[in-house]
This record gives sequence, structure tokens and C-alpha cells, in this order.
Amino acid sequence: MKVSTSILILVIIIGFFFIQSSPVNQSGQKGESLYTAEVKKVIDEKCYGCHSVKGNSQDAKDALLWDSLPNLQKSRLIATLDDIIEVLKENKMPPEEVIKKYPEMKLLPMEKKTMQSWAQSRADSLLK
Repeated sequence: MKVSTSILILVIIIGFFFIQSSPVNQSGQKGESLYTAEVKKVIDEKCYGCHSVKGNSQDAKDALLWDSLPNLQKSRLIATLDDIIEVLKENKMPPEEVIKKYPEMKLLPMEKKTMQSWAQSRADSLLK
């Protein structure tokens, strides 16, 4: 009987550690994506063409890869989110030469606000 109880306790402890070690994304919550649906839509439509592994610009890929954000260490992710906020505030993205060639790529005011709010909110939540 003592062996059965000891085994049961051991199984419970191992199960607890297994649950605690399950993957958690940068948001700190299981099953929650780093990107909201609105943000993902803007990224897909206006950013991903350059800032992805298959992107058109090596400089853009070197600066930011959207797919890599969820895998960054917490401190690096916060720094990257701060960079995104700054770039958006300074109207550096998309670059003017891209907008001249593809005017539809220009971020609309609401898209810019959505991206900035998202980045600020995520950075703030990671700092808690």
C-alpha cells in the first residue's frame, strides 16, 4: 500500500512539472498568439512581403522577421517591440520608395494606430 501511494504521489509530481513546462508563448499565456487578428492582417497585407524569409529585401529581413518574434527571448522581444513603435512613430515603414512604387502599401492611420497599440501593449505586458 505504501508503494502504491508513493507511486501515485510521484506521478502527480511528474505530471505537475510536465504541465508547468508546456510551451508558453511570449504573451505568457498558453494557446494565445503573439499577434491579434487585426495585427496579423496588417502584417500579412503590408509588412510580410519584405519582412519574411521569402521577403524581397535583404535589409528588411535583417532588420525584422515577423515569424521570428514569438521565438525571441523576452528582453530581445521587448526591444524589438520598442523599435517597431519608434519606426511607426517616425513614419519609416513602409519606406517612401516602396510607397511610391506601391501606394497601396502605405499604412492607413488606423493600421498604424493598431500596430503601435499592439506593440506597446505587448511590451508593457512583458515588463510585468
